[in-house]
Amino acid sequence: MNEMREIVTVGQVNSLFLALIVIGPAAGALIGGAMGRRRGGLTRGALTGALIGLLLALLNLGLWRVYNAITDRLGLDSVRNLVVNLALFIALGAGAGLIAGYLSRRRAAAPEETPPDAG
Repeated sequence: MNEMREIVTVGQVNSLFLALIVIGPAAGALIGGAMGRRRGGLTRGALTGALIGLLLALLNLGLWRVYNAITDRLGLDSVRNLVVNLALFIALGAGAGLIAGYLSRRRAAAPEETPPDAG
């Protein structure tokens, strides 16, 4: 009988996440540019999209490395590993939700820009 092998290796996942650091900003620039074009700010939208794409790719790689460090330290199949990773990702998700809520409320409270009168 054959030995059990990993379907995907850690090295392959690392390579994928490093590729996302290149692909993420490019995809973000395209999407942000398309959205910015509809709103009249193509360059600003593309730059914002590229920045968001890079930030998300870097956060993804960072979380992957933190997950691996915790798993290497506590063991893959331990309950302690599961609880630590669960607590970490709940805290990060709650933090992201609080930040998104704050930014959403701030944007809603901002006065709307009115076009200057032509008169």
